This record gives sequence, structure tokens and C-alpha cells, in this order.
Amino acid sequence: MLRRAATVLVVVASAVWVSPAPVLAVEPGDWTPVFSESFDDPGALPPGCAAYDGVADGTLGGAGGEGGGGAEASYFRPEAVTVSGGRLHLALHRRAYGGRQFVTGELRCLGAAQQFGRYEFRARVAVGAGISSVAMLRPVDEPPGQDASQLEITARPGGEQGLVRNGTGAQTSVRPLPGPFSDWHAYTIEWAPTGFRVLVDGKERAADPGVSTRHRWFGFAVTTGGPGTQGSPGTPGPSTALPAEFEVDYLRVYAYAPDSPLPAGAAQPSTVHNAVPGSPGGHRWSLWLAVVATAMAAVALFAFVLRKTRPHRPPPAHRA
Repeated sequence: MLRRAATVLVVVASAVWVSPAPVLAVEPGDWTPVFSESFDDPGALPPGCAAYDGVADGTLGGAGGEGGGGAEASYFRPEAVTVSGGRLHLALHRRAYGGRQFVTGELRCLGAAQQFGRYEFRARVAVGAGISSVAMLRPVDEPPGQDASQLEITARPGGEQGLVRNGTGAQTSVRPLPGPFSDWHAYTIEWAPTGFRVLVDGKERAADPGVSTRHRWFGFAVTTGGPGTQGSPGTPGPSTALPAEFEVDYLRVYAYAPDSPLPAGAAQPSTVHNAVPGSPGGHRWSLWLAVVATAMAAVALFAFVLRKTRPHRPPPAHRA
């Protein structure tokens, strides 16, 4: 029996050692995961990502900087970007800093820069007049120019709206996106050689056949700006309740990797150092189970060998 038990345990341990970590999400076709972040570690930003510290530098396009808007009233500070309660929080405060009226948050994932990508996230945008929540793609080490793309949402009570801006290198298209947006929604930004798409709750809401071929990084920001009176750029007025937060529940980043080779001139995607796709805890549990199973097999095998090598004591002689 011990021999059979040892054999079974060895087989189980071998199977556990070679079994892959479980995949929690279905991977879309033509895409391979780069990293997945669920913000479960309080205070820890995703690998390859950092909070921006400074004034608007043009990266926000239509939300501010060189594209107009109200971001010139914001100063982006690291303390406005936090992780707690299983979420990423980007806050907007009515507090003067560096000659600006408001302190806001912006996260830049330069470590995930790549040519083409798919970005999935579940988020709840900041609510209030003069506030924009932005998910953006920006070229690496270059001014945004015509190579910037973004989803910008303003959840002004009674006037929620989104704007999809897509830069192709030669021009930038702008498409309005009707709300509502104030609740939690699942967003997807897909940037492929065949086109640029934005999906909300699994439904395509905007598409553009033109794309930028620059390497670009992905990020989030909350800032002043968005429609004010009669559609003009504005900032939060006295009636806007602050602080307001742009919250992100998870972020999944994919690289373009179809079965066929990449188009001519397309570079291989970069990856984030130390990032683990899928479930970061699945592999650890598989490893511990393998260790326990192997140890049990070793104990059973030792007991079997000990029993076989122990001197055999003859039975007592029967009396006549």
C-alpha cells in the first residue's frame, strides 16, 4: 500500500510542477498579455508606472496643455495618485500649488511603451463641472503633436459626455461619445495596425481606420478642463464638490502579437519589468502545492524503504 501511495504522490507532484498558472481572463485574439494589475497592494503603483510631478506639458491634448482646455489651472502632484481599497485613485483638490489653483493626479506608464496595444480597465470617472478624466496614449520622448490619442470623459451633472481623440501622425480625429458615464464601466482602448477603437462595456463606441505607428506609453489623469458654459473650457466652480476622484479597479495591458508576422516596419512590443500576466497569486499556490506533494511522497517512500530493509523477526515457536 505504501508503494502505491508513494507512486500516486509522485505522479501528483509531477503534474503540479508542470501545470501552468491559471488564466483569469479570456485573452483577445491577436493580443498577448503584457501585465495585469488589480491594485491589491496598498500604496504600490503598477510596475513601470509613476506619478507625474509638474505642470501641464501638453500631453493631455484637448484636456489642457497645447490643445486648449483648463489644465493650465492644475499642478500634477504625486500625492494625488494613490492605491488603496483595491483601486487606483487619481484625485483633484481645490488647493493652490506652484501658482496653480488645483492639485491633480496623473499616472504615466512609460515602462509599458510599445507599438500598438490593447488596454482594458474598469473605472469610475470624477463627477463635477470643469473636471476631465482621461485615459491617454502618448509618444515616447516626443511632443504629442498629431501622435496623441485619448479617451476624455467629463461627467458634469446633466451633461455627461466623452470625447475620443485619435492622432495618426498626420491629423487628429475627434469623435463625441454620449453618456452616461458617472457609474462604473469597463473600457477598452484598442490600437492596432488596422485601426483605433474604443469600447464601453464590451460595445464598440468609436472606431477610426487611421493609427499612429509611434511607440507610445499609456496613462491616466484627472484634471481641470472639460466643457464649461456653452461648451467652452472651464474649471471647477464654487458649486463643484471637491476633492473628486477618478477611480480605476483594474488595468490589463496587451501587446499586438497576431499569428501572422507583424506588418513591415513594426517593432516588437516592450514589456514591463517584473510584471506578471494573469493571476499573480496562481503560480505561487501551484508552487507550494508541488512542494507539499513532493515532501509527502518523500516521506512515504522513506517509510516503504525502512519497512523493507528492517530485519525480519521470526514468529515465536509453538509449544508442543
